[in-house]
Amino acid sequence: MYIRHTLNSRQVLGIDVEAKFSHAARTEGCVFVANAEHLPWPSEAFDFVASFHSLEHVENPETVLDEIRRVLRGGGWFYVGVPNKSRLLGYLGSFDATFWQKITWNLMDWWARLRGRFRNTLGAHAGFDKDELMLLLGARFARVDLVTEEFVRFKYRGRLPRTMLDFLLAPRIVNYSVPSHYALCQRQ
Repeated sequence: MYIRHTLNSRQVLGIDVEAKFSHAARTEGCVFVANAEHLPWPSEAFDFVASFHSLEHVENPETVLDEIRRVLRGGGWFYVGVPNKSRLLGYLGSFDATFWQKITWNLMDWWARLRGRFRNTLGAHAGFDKDELMLLLGARFARVDLVTEEFVRFKYRGRLPRTMLDFLLAPRIVNYSVPSHYALCQRQ
């Protein structure tokens, strides 16, 4: 609903596989229970689609991306954010999690890594490393721009010193220091 109100558009819609929507979203009729592998809209129905930290939770991300491409009009844009599978630490930027939740989740991730179970298909919140994400997106979209650095700089501007951001986003460590990857894609 935030995007819908920010853009002042009744055409912004949302989906989830379960009906865990707020009362306000249900009242506005802007949310639908749907499986992203079979989107309930015709081909080329949208100019823009966004997926925020959900692709890692689906059984077949390839199928979901094919569906997203299908419902985008030619020249349409897709914005995606996923956890970075190569991250050393995650969840630090989560504004609604407690300090202890962040520690617990990171320990769970490391325990899954040590046991060889740090995979989305096994229930881990693993996500995708940069190369996996670019391969998935590049096979489906004419243009794929990784915008992780721009997003991180935007999100943490004023919250972290610029020298720290520069260090975290340095080419040799960025694949391990950022908790998530973000990309902006365009359909041909």
